[in-house]
Amino acid sequence: MQRVIDESRETLVALVVVSCLITGIGGAAFYTLGPDGWLTNMLSDVLRNPNLSALASLAAVMAILALCKRWLDRNTRSSLNNLLVGVVALGGFVLILQGIRTTLG
Repeated sequence: MQRVIDESRETLVALVVVSCLITGIGGAAFYTLGPDGWLTNMLSDVLRNPNLSALASLAAVMAILALCKRWLDRNTRSSLNNLLVGVVALGGFVLILQGIRTTLG
């Protein structure tokens, strides 16, 4: 009988911990992605400001190119790897200059 009580208590504690985690993660996601969330406000501010939207689009292009580079690295016969490295490096340089311009301007 004692073993059943101990197992029931452990199960109840595990359920309480999981429900608290789900509630906390759900609340954080709602306050982040909700209509008045900070991420939604930040994205709307980025889309309104032309400098920040250019910076975000450059970052997105660089991320896509980095993913393409990873995909091309799997193919050993591909010769586009060096070209993609140069494009990502140039994009990073432009991204840094755009960030400096946005910060100072």
